[in-house]
Amino acid sequence: MQAQTSGLQVSVHGHPNADTLLLWHPATQSDPDAVAALASRIATRSGIRVVLPTWSAGSDLLRSVRYARESAVHPPDQLSVVGYGAAGIAALSLARHQRRLGIGLRRVTCVDGAADLDDPISGRPLEAPGAVPAAVETAVDIVASDDPGWAQQTVESWRTLGWTATLVPADQFTWRIA
Repeated sequence: MQAQTSGLQVSVHGHPNADTLLLWHPATQSDPDAVAALASRIATRSGIRVVLPTWSAGSDLLRSVRYARESAVHPPDQLSVVGYGAAGIAALSLARHQRRLGIGLRRVTCVDGAADLDDPISGRPLEAPGAVPAAVETAVDIVASDDPGWAQQTVESWRTLGWTATLVPADQFTWRIA
């Protein structure tokens, strides 16, 4: 299903009553068919609803969070976010700032993150995570990337501050464009 919200093009894959995963992939601009096929594959194999925005700026990412939350049939604070590259850094930043933004997240996953990537929402490097507030139970996954030292260090820094953070080996992460 294709939708448009506030000038943001969104495709939705999977059953509308399933839990929602917001998928931020930078290739939505350069290879939208491949990313749509990935979203469909994730929805089919995982039994979830995948919201896939076509984004080009950090403000688009924030609008897609609003759309995913407002269009979900489950509690909006059960949203999961998967971001690739700089959008993965944005997913981590979203987890860190979720209470300030008035949202809750079930899980965030950063794929292909690296120390030299800025958060496209703030335009700045990823800030160190704050101590996890008692009301936040968001799981954080970092998929090992071309910068394994960054991935390991990032997981450790989140764990140190009380977050449930996991380093996922790259060869065990299958949500890639084929």
